[in-house]
Amino acid sequence: MLAESDGKLGRPKRQQIDGDLDITPMIDVTFLLLIFFMVTSTMRPALNKDLPPAVSGENVNAATPLDLSILTPAGEDNESSVMLDGEIVTLDALNDNLEERARGGIVNILIYAERDVRSGFVGEVEDVLNEVEGDVVYMFAVRDY
Repeated sequence: MLAESDGKLGRPKRQQIDGDLDITPMIDVTFLLLIFFMVTSTMRPALNKDLPPAVSGENVNAATPLDLSILTPAGEDNESSVMLDGEIVTLDALNDNLEERARGGIVNILIYAERDVRSGFVGEVEDVLNEVEGDVVYMFAVRDY
């Protein structure tokens, strides 16, 4: 006698069991590898490299150059001001002062500009420095407070 069948030949279907994947061993292995590479790696300092000397600049004695500070305007309507060795001067007076100093030889100037000064005004000061007849060398600098 034949057993009851559902009309299909073959094995009866198994019930599928939903199982969760346990990733704890994979995390353990990952941390073990991380610790292994951290312990076995060596920290090598950067190799000393022969860097060529700078071509575009020279060392300047800090006592020699004049300090030219470009200050931010006091109000919204005011223009930025220029301070040369502690005295506030106009751009015309700056030109005259530097031409007088340039007659005695090369004038080295360090230009310091405050953060809120318009870049256009810095360009105007630079134009004044370029118009001076004589040897005027200027460099932009940063004050370390």
